Amino acid sequence: MLRRLALLLCLFGIGIADAQAVDGVTNQQISFTSNDGSILAGTLTLPAGTTEKVPALVLLQGSGPTNRDGNQPPVLRTDLLRQIAEGLALKGIATLRYDKRGLPANAASIPADPADYASYFDWGRFVDDAYAAYAFLRAQPIVDMAKTGFLGHSEGGLIALDLTSRLIAAEQPAFLILAATPGRPLGQVLQDQIAFKLTEQKASQAQRKYFLSENERIIKAIRETGRIPDNVPPGLAPLYYAAFLGPFLQSWFKLEPAMLAAKYAGPVLLIQGDADIQISSERDALALDRALQQRGNDDHAMIVLPRTSHNLKPLQGDKDPGFEGEIDPQLTGRIATWLLSKMVP
Repeated sequence: MLRRLALLLCLFGIGIADAQAVDGVTNQQISFTSNDGSILAGTLTLPAGTTEKVPALVLLQGSGPTNRDGNQPPVLRTDLLRQIAEGLALKGIATLRYDKRGLPANAASIPADPADYASYFDWGRFVDDAYAAYAFLRAQPIVDMAKTGFLGHSEGGLIALDLTSRLIAAEQPAFLILAATPGRPLGQVLQDQIAFKLTEQKASQAQRKYFLSENERIIKAIRETGRIPDNVPPGLAPLYYAAFLGPFLQSWFKLEPAMLAAKYAGPVLLIQGDADIQISSERDALALDRALQQRGNDDHAMIVLPRTSHNLKPLQGDKDPGFEGEIDPQLTGRIATWLLSKMVP
């Protein structure tokens, strides 16, 4: 039971895909340097032929060995971030997306000594990477520095929220777009995902109680010590497969997404598929929605997409996992319309 647990909560790996050019869009292959000296490869996607400064977004992918396009080759191919980037470029919005540290395009920066992995893959490093991408994007001549923000998908939304909470006023993003982003602490979300998988696998009540209680114990230990316990049950091992991930997971489990969202004063757009089996439209999107409503002078909107998956793909049938295909072209139009409406002259 649970040996084939396939959550997008594994934390790093390999995979890269080349950007594809389309009419009306210019893709530039770039690299930038993060706070620890790591060089990260990415793609700057621009509206073709534009000479005036344009608004821009850093696109942050979800968890796992996810590359700049939103893929985990050879297992998973969604092209989610590539589709968003090219769709927004056609609407006059620039984007920067990049491969996570640990992926082949960034292999030169991976420590030679495994003893250094815990530091290299610490949560704070991923937040630093997002800041470095943001600074790089704002420095581009075609980008309007005052009209730059983040679009984070799933874990990427958490990184955007955490980073924003650390920035001084002069560096605050002009807007945040949170797509399929957890609104509760990750331990609660993970428990829900495991419960869903157990139901799908027709686990007995005893099995269900065992795995959920064991996972709760593991999360508690990681939160308190920053270490993954030695006695992880085999069925949960795919989630806790490397000891060096303990500090990453400790930071991850301590995040309070709704609280972070409430601290941000700028415009926020929430995007959530109602058929998302990883992030709940009721428990997560509404938690963020409620937190944002508590802000003074609140300015946020929420888009709930019917029959749409975690990867923002319209489902083609009851057994469609929602990984492949194109996102609804109206979605990028709605994102662009919202974003451009928030532009200060």
